[in-house]
Amino acid sequence: MSRSLPGARLAACTALVSLAAAGTAAAQSPDAPLPGYGGEHAAQQRAYEAAFQNGVSAAGAGNTSRRLSRSPGLIGTQGVRDDALYALDRLRGFGLAPRLASYDVWISKPRSIAVTMTAPTQRRLANKEKGFPWQVDFDDVVVGYNAYSPAADVAGEVVYANYGRPEDFAALDALGISVKDRIVLTRYGQNFRGVKVSQAERRGARGVIIYSDPADDGFKKGAVYPDGPFRPADSIQRGSIQYLWQHPGDPLTPGRPSIPGTPRLDPDKAANIARIPSVPISYGEAEPLLRALGGPAAPESFQGGLDFPYHVGPGSTAVRLNLDIDYEATRVSNVIAEIPGAVHPEQKVVVGGHLDAWTYGAVDNNSGWTAVTEIGRSLGRLLARGWRPDRTIVLAGWDGEEYGLLGSTEYAEQYARDIRGNVIAYVNMDGVAGATFGGTGVPSLDDVLYAATGAVSKPGTANSVYDSWKGDRTTPPEVDRPGSGSDYTAFLDRLGVPILNVEFSSPSGEYHSAYDETMQVERFIDPGYLSHAAAARISGVVALRLANADVLPLRYSAYARAVREYVEDLRKTQASTPGAAPTDLLPLVEAATAWEGAAGRLEAAADALVASGDLESTRGARLAARFNRELLRQERRLTTTLGLPGRPWFRHQVYAPGVTTGYAVQNLPGIRDALTSGDAPTAQKYADALLASLRAAAAAADRAAG
Repeated sequence: MSRSLPGARLAACTALVSLAAAGTAAAQSPDAPLPGYGGEHAAQQRAYEAAFQNGVSAAGAGNTSRRLSRSPGLIGTQGVRDDALYALDRLRGFGLAPRLASYDVWISKPRSIAVTMTAPTQRRLANKEKGFPWQVDFDDVVVGYNAYSPAADVAGEVVYANYGRPEDFAALDALGISVKDRIVLTRYGQNFRGVKVSQAERRGARGVIIYSDPADDGFKKGAVYPDGPFRPADSIQRGSIQYLWQHPGDPLTPGRPSIPGTPRLDPDKAANIARIPSVPISYGEAEPLLRALGGPAAPESFQGGLDFPYHVGPGSTAVRLNLDIDYEATRVSNVIAEIPGAVHPEQKVVVGGHLDAWTYGAVDNNSGWTAVTEIGRSLGRLLARGWRPDRTIVLAGWDGEEYGLLGSTEYAEQYARDIRGNVIAYVNMDGVAGATFGGTGVPSLDDVLYAATGAVSKPGTANSVYDSWKGDRTTPPEVDRPGSGSDYTAFLDRLGVPILNVEFSSPSGEYHSAYDETMQVERFIDPGYLSHAAAARISGVVALRLANADVLPLRYSAYARAVREYVEDLRKTQASTPGAAPTDLLPLVEAATAWEGAAGRLEAAADALVASGDLESTRGARLAARFNRELLRQERRLTTTLGLPGRPWFRHQVYAPGVTTGYAVQNLPGIRDALTSGDAPTAQKYADALLASLRAAAAAADRAAG
């Protein structure tokens, strides 16, 4: 409905009230303020949201998930192609107009994966789960292997390196143990698997074996599948070891889309590919390796859940990795459905989740993609009754996420100009099955997430998701800050688009195994698909509020406070570190404080306009447009074309994945990277770049506030 046609909008709203009457949203006062919305428009928006929530179906989510999870959906296989075609048909059936956006990317494919214990006894280790009678197309489940591992045939003594963190290798050094020319055995957890391989590679290891220890997600946590949700002894966590902290996406086209005409790197020059082989195994197969291992007793922090004292080696245990892995160009196809806006069609809110999986993918990520399709179902019902969003809403199903965020990164690189210029926010869902809610995002969207979770009922309770999330806290619940590991990465870290990641989870051990399947979800993780539906409602409400707001409810004063706290923390670390690079960070504290004041004045001016009821006048519309223009640009001002030290693909100066964590966030990454390496000139260079960005953001906010 056009802003110039309030009567038509009201008529559409009235037509939707009956749809909302049986809604399942948590009760909210119709008179409560709705940030960014003027009086009558706020009431209309609440009616739209209630009707939307009522249109989301847990039963429908269950049907979609069961269909998607009945066969494996690995990148480049018929399974994921069938899933994409099913998604197209499903979204068309909801009245939308989806399309495919395809890219030809360079990926690895296993031919033969063989891991053999060669000493003290000879034993070929199993590289696939046993499977259950009810599993369909089990032959199509890929063996346990790591995407982007090089092919190799290597052998050597085993050294156990705990989680493969820098501090774990330092502990080995303290014991006088070198991993050079040896095979590193490390367990999953605490950091990204690619970091484990990178750390071993830097120290001269010949190869890496990664296993899931029962202390982390196996029998030490509870009953194992199929009697409980935790990882059984034969379960293998597959995964990519792409060096995501260098850049995600096609290894051969960093910063550019993998479309015809794009030059490709020589694979030997790809910066995000490991140079030593690696492979995952189960804890059942890791046990004989660990049990026979000699050398010093492992430090207490290295001890896992198997019932014998761990040793670090070397001694007794030796292995051979014979990995026949091919590389080739493979097509990935994203599913994209746009619902055009009636007032500002060029401005967009994107909601997405990946549609590929390592195996059956019932949790990762058929749950997230199913929730996206439920949003499509309900929005389609509203469209059929004459509703239109003010701004365009885009629903996206990304292909190739599991190998390295391939589909989303190539899409973002292809449409970078449009995304930078027009996308208000990106909302991601990557795993929404479970009992516990969690949110990740940038500070400007914290209040939006709080409000949306407050508007949605917690499944099985009389409370809202927000109330459950907050618990007994006297302050709002903590929103995690984004590093990498999911499809929001290119939007935020490359293009400066605000992001949220909506998640539900429960303690379990199916991750990336053949047991990530429907039975696991329906028995243990999300019976009734209630959290699937709740996630769809939360993300849909976020999208609707951003798409229809008179003034965008983005709060950069909160962002500025967070940046100031990061700088103050870094200054304390610097002061307490002997020999730290002499970088002057005090101007950043002052600049963040100034930005907080300017952003606060912009927010106050926007709130005053909304409260005035003058939004429909020429003056009010002009002011709203000015405020929105700057609110859209504030996040972009935090990026730099310098890129980060040694990893130029990443441009965001406040958040990035850590170089030794891979997934987990590192704040102020450019400065921290340089300080960690003792490079004072580079640290000062990035401090100056951030200073310029903060000052520019403050000046622009003040200009917009008038």
